[in-house]
Amino acid sequence: MTNKFGKSGAPIARSTTEIGDELRDQVIDLLEAEGHKVSREIRIGTKKVDILLDMADEFRPQKIAVECKNLAKNMSQGELNAIWADYMSLFEKGEVTSVFVISRLDFSPEAKAYAQERRGRLEIFSIKEFEENLLGFRKYCRDVRDLFSEGGLEEYYIKSSIEGDGELHERIMTWVADPSKTPVAILGGYGMGKTSYCKFLTRDLADRYLDNPSSRVPVYVRLSDIATQMDVDGLIAKTLAGRYSTKNYSFAKFKKLNRTGKFVIIFDGFDEMKHALSWADFKYNFSQIHSLLDGKAKIIVAGRPNAFLSDSEHAWILRGQRIAGEQVIRMPGAPEYIELALAPFSDEEVTRFLESYLRQNHPADMVEPSEIDEWVSLRVTDFDKIRSSGDLHRPVHLKIYADIAADPSVKLESFTTYGLYSIAATRISEREGEKLVRKQIDSEKRQRIIERIAWWLWDSFDGRRLYFTADVVPESIIGRDLLDDPLYERDTLYREIFTGSFLERKFGQNYYFSHRSFLEFFVARRLEKAEKHEIQVQSIFKNLNPEILAFLRQSPGYQEFLAYVDKGMQRFSGEIPLLLLEEIFIFREQKGLADAQLPIQILLRYYGFLRADVIDGPALVRMIAMDLSSKSQEQRETALYFALFLLRVRFDRDVLIGLLQALAKTVQWPNRAGSASGMNITKYSYSRQNIGEYVFVRFARIAAEMARDGNPIISFDYARAFDEVREKRSPKIVIGESGFPKLADLTPAVRLEFTEIFEGISIKDQKAARDVLVVGVS
Repeated sequence: MTNKFGKSGAPIARSTTEIGDELRDQVIDLLEAEGHKVSREIRIGTKKVDILLDMADEFRPQKIAVECKNLAKNMSQGELNAIWADYMSLFEKGEVTSVFVISRLDFSPEAKAYAQERRGRLEIFSIKEFEENLLGFRKYCRDVRDLFSEGGLEEYYIKSSIEGDGELHERIMTWVADPSKTPVAILGGYGMGKTSYCKFLTRDLADRYLDNPSSRVPVYVRLSDIATQMDVDGLIAKTLAGRYSTKNYSFAKFKKLNRTGKFVIIFDGFDEMKHALSWADFKYNFSQIHSLLDGKAKIIVAGRPNAFLSDSEHAWILRGQRIAGEQVIRMPGAPEYIELALAPFSDEEVTRFLESYLRQNHPADMVEPSEIDEWVSLRVTDFDKIRSSGDLHRPVHLKIYADIAADPSVKLESFTTYGLYSIAATRISEREGEKLVRKQIDSEKRQRIIERIAWWLWDSFDGRRLYFTADVVPESIIGRDLLDDPLYERDTLYREIFTGSFLERKFGQNYYFSHRSFLEFFVARRLEKAEKHEIQVQSIFKNLNPEILAFLRQSPGYQEFLAYVDKGMQRFSGEIPLLLLEEIFIFREQKGLADAQLPIQILLRYYGFLRADVIDGPALVRMIAMDLSSKSQEQRETALYFALFLLRVRFDRDVLIGLLQALAKTVQWPNRAGSASGMNITKYSYSRQNIGEYVFVRFARIAAEMARDGNPIISFDYARAFDEVREKRSPKIVIGESGFPKLADLTPAVRLEFTEIFEGISIKDQKAARDVLVVGVS
């Protein structure tokens, strides 16, 4: 039932006429969705009929008068008798062929007996019965509500919260009641409980409909079932007609009912859909979803935000915006979603989850409630001891922990997220090996193969493609020892490996990891032994993401990994990702390492200032002055790059003044100083030997206005200066700029007083500098 709200948000009291009209409108919507011709509030003779239903019967056209009674109690025989008496004359004259009476609730036994005696002329229905006869959604709702029971989810589910505080379900139900058709996107990283919530919401909406058929029907659609472009009619048909055998399904009827506000359509897992699709296919599929946003429709999509490879993709799909350079263009007719980001569990929610889950999965030999309570309490206490070891506030991590903790033989003193995944991986591999009596692949070998597949898949497609087909997996990944083993036929071997619990098969030949977090875990395990596997540093930099790094930090081989990366950096040329630079900086600091190639030394020195909570301006200025006065050309160029880079990321006026003072001293000002009107340096071409001079005279200008003391104002465009140095003389190794959104901003030139920059420079050179900076460089 849709409530009406006032400006304060409180429901507005409705008249009895409005309440009655609501039931009548609901019945009309149902009949029209079935394709019937209906007329509302039509007068026949002296009688005003609520609804007149015209049915083109093959032998005798039917004109059925439909009377809707939104009573707060079961209809009595007397009330039914009064209605039938009111229509008797129309029936006897042949102006109606029968009468339907539809009640919001039910009919008394006496009323039912009264109607039975007049069957064929008088038919009675509760709205539940009437709608079920037409649509069959009650059976569907009874079936779909069981999604929430799968795997015992209903026994341990904890309601999700959203970032910024607030309960997700409360927010969603407010949105369901609101007349707006703005769609909702539920966003969260891996294992945050998106699918669990979608199933919980489906259960709640199904129960509400079963209680009151004027409520919306949940339509739960698994987008993981999609590997190609899809048409929305086929997708809905697969769900309602195929999976749940909904009565009399047709897409035309579905669209009509959707337009009238009959459904909440829940599209779960758009990130899993993206793994198998090109960007063009992904956009097409969302356009199909958006085609359902009609009338009073309500649509929810749920998925991982990293399904979007850029802000442009995110804006296109969820905000209806096209980003073209600096411009953001609103696309006509495209929806803008309400984006709700899931929050990790609080400490209290973590405890409740574990208590509920462990209580459902306690050791089988425990039967006494007190014994079970004590065991659950001890396991939760064990978890509290390791909670600070890693990201253990995601439902997926908690479930892995709880599955392990359910084994009383496991000791839990010092687990980390990495440790939990290691045990889970071993147990899953062991279980898979047990399924074959003779042709067993032992746990370690199985994990090594999966690890190689994970690394090959991630490295080959930059982490952007999470599926593969068996025929493209290189034989080297499977291993010649297995391929040449006479015990194994090739197809049997591939099937045995690829149908393990880490991998799932979808859509014929496509295989996926059962959860992205397992893929990232196996990639981290491969990188942990990067030196053994001879993985190049550039490949490490390319493939690392925050989730993989989080696993690596907790791995036993992390220090060896950092030592290998540090050694490899000495021969590397290119970008180092910010997240790994921080790890290398701390590693070298803790180890007291000082030796490094000059570009890396300079990078680390400037990064030390960049990462500080408060920049030590005077110390940084002294370092810049020292570097720019060096006899080493590489040192001067590298230092200038990182000084400008630092200003782009964390602007500091005093640091800029110090940089310009140092640059001004590197300029060879002309011996002859002319007037501003007559002076012109014909050409200042770029030279490797005087990069400081080039940057200063190229991007510093005398402004038109003067300072209060009559001295000139200098404008310096440090952003353009950085872009120029980056293009012409980028150092051997630089920091990946993706971690610094400010680099993409347009930064205005900074205005400084002439005397601030040229303090300590001779009057003659100051005069020449004024002339040069007024006229500029041709």
